[in-house]
Amino acid sequence: MALSEYKTALVTGASSGVGASCVRLIRNKGLDVIALARREDRLAELAKNTGCRTLALDLTDTDAIYSELPHLDADILINNAGLGRGYEGFMHSTPAEIDEMVDLNVSAAFHTTRAVGEGMVERKRGHIVQIGSVAALYPLGLPVYGGTKGAIHSFAQHFRMELSGTGVRHTEICPGRIATEFFDTAFKTNEERESFITGYTPLTPDDVANSVIYALDTPWHVNISTIELTPVEQAPGGAIIKAARNS
Repeated sequence: MALSEYKTALVTGASSGVGASCVRLIRNKGLDVIALARREDRLAELAKNTGCRTLALDLTDTDAIYSELPHLDADILINNAGLGRGYEGFMHSTPAEIDEMVDLNVSAAFHTTRAVGEGMVERKRGHIVQIGSVAALYPLGLPVYGGTKGAIHSFAQHFRMELSGTGVRHTEICPGRIATEFFDTAFKTNEERESFITGYTPLTPDDVANSVIYALDTPWHVNISTIELTPVEQAPGGAIIKAARNS
């Protein structure tokens, strides 16, 4: 099932960054693409530049997911919508920030996958791509964000087993740091943001989108289960050792 054999792709979180890059690259392959996001002005600009269709939707509205997405008959789903909070540490995260990340990064991803995936299984064709993170694979000191992406990683592994025999493929993309607007809201101050994204060359949205295209464009008998990609200067893993203070 090469990319050219698919017809319609649904991309969430499509108004900027990786999502917008996925829309552009998949449209360049000649597919019909539905770009989903909350920011209608950004969607309108994307549609003007790419010819994609648009759908303005808040993915934390579960009822809206199940009323709007199943009838789209998408045979590709790029589950990209997500956000980061709490980079200052778990104990400094507010209850609202924790709920916001769990609701969008986990619950919305689960419900979107189910709403779109059910039709794929019935038609015995389709490809679901989860945009995860290396924070799901390695301890990076991001308990809430890493925990939500860890949930997606575990889900991807288990759901891959459930899809066996259905003809539906499933891929998880785990990128490292990317130069996107994601970090504009992940930190409370510009100083913290700048210290996190300077001193190295980060991935670009197109780098990640190209890995999505690679997974989608493999022959029908090949399933790319997980792709991990990072900047050359970012090596995940390791340990932080600090001497405990005596009370």
